[in-house]
Amino acid sequence: MSDSKLRRSSILVAMLFLLFPLAAATSVAQGDPSHIQMDSSRADQLDLNNDGDPDTIRVVYLLNTSSHYAEASVQLDVESGGMTLTFWENITFNRTSPHFGAQDVEAWGDGVYNVRLKVWDGESGILLVTEELGDYDLKAKLVPPFLKFELNAAPVIMLGDDCSVRRIFSDDIGERYETMGIISLSGTPWLVPDDLTDIDCSSWPARDYDLRMFYRNGLGFTAETNHQFTIHTLPPPGFKLNVTGQHGEVGSECAVAIEPSLGTTMALMAIDWDITDPRGDEVISPGFSSIDCRLWQVGLSKVRVTVTSGEGQESIGAYNLVRLPPSGSASDEVLNASGPKSLWPDRSLRDEHEAAPFFGESNGIAQGVVFIIGALIAILLGIFAAVMWTRRSEEEDYMSGIVGEAIEPDSDGLPSYVDPTGVHWRQHDDGNVDWYDAVVDQWVPYEEA
Repeated sequence: MSDSKLRRSSILVAMLFLLFPLAAATSVAQGDPSHIQMDSSRADQLDLNNDGDPDTIRVVYLLNTSSHYAEASVQLDVESGGMTLTFWENITFNRTSPHFGAQDVEAWGDGVYNVRLKVWDGESGILLVTEELGDYDLKAKLVPPFLKFELNAAPVIMLGDDCSVRRIFSDDIGERYETMGIISLSGTPWLVPDDLTDIDCSSWPARDYDLRMFYRNGLGFTAETNHQFTIHTLPPPGFKLNVTGQHGEVGSECAVAIEPSLGTTMALMAIDWDITDPRGDEVISPGFSSIDCRLWQVGLSKVRVTVTSGEGQESIGAYNLVRLPPSGSASDEVLNASGPKSLWPDRSLRDEHEAAPFFGESNGIAQGVVFIIGALIAILLGIFAAVMWTRRSEEEDYMSGIVGEAIEPDSDGLPSYVDPTGVHWRQHDDGNVDWYDAVVDQWVPYEEA
């Protein structure tokens, strides 16, 4: 054999010696799963809550190996009602220390539970053992996910009332198997915390609400709930006008005050006064709940006030206020505030009134005038009597009414005055005003157009 052939043979032998251990290791890795054995396994029904019905399956198993080192994965599948839960245990052990395993499966609903056990080689991923451990009839021990709203408020909630919503939640299944999910909330006017703290709804706007919660845990169990309620708008402001100084003289005490009804807080209201003086000019007043009318002009002032709540609800009040001319000596301030004297109405003297003669105070002149007027009236009456003798007595009464229209009407004890146009006015205690219609000889209520 030549030297070259000898060298090639030596190299081949050396390569075989090097590759032999690798081939042996590969053969062991692929063909050695049998060194892991399931020595025993079983499943038992247990009544852990002691109510007389089984509620838990306890699965136990013993794994052994002939190797000085082994890796295995144990898979436990439990199926009931279309839901399957899978439990895993990854273990390492050796021939001197076999592995004893146990797994409790608590029932999540009433029904039959099918149990299957599998053992996998942890190194090669080969399925080594599959065992059917049977069917078991259990009663639920774990409570499925639960959600609930609890509203703490009055039966009828008005805007701004105390209001809170409690969120109640539990998930025994998710806690037991560490598969908790997330709760979603909808229906609130703005975002609220996710930590299940109470929700403050005291400042929510007035409207209908439909709160909804939904939950799903990692095992697919779900729960949902909803709650409907309404926050009502506050009623319009309630009030009346308290007037001091009606028919008082300019300069005397006078005030118009808003007296709120029960449940109306004036501090929360917007106030707008609309006041027109006897000359038709606007009187500017601040938005206070009371105004001073001590120095308003002589005559009738129209007072209107609008009270508006924060929600836009409004109420309107009105009053016609009469101020009389100052009598006796008055300060310059009062006289200036009273307006032009030429526009002052005549003051009613009621029972103290004495009619003045038409022309001065001379009795002779008055008698002469009366004689002349009487003669003229007699002539006219004679002519009318000749032409109108067929008229009915009702027409004569009507004519007598026309003749007497210059007589001052009886105000029935109410304050009265005469405006620059000669119309007689009187005012009732509630502020309403009448004017005297001389044609029909009666007082007519004044209605603003």
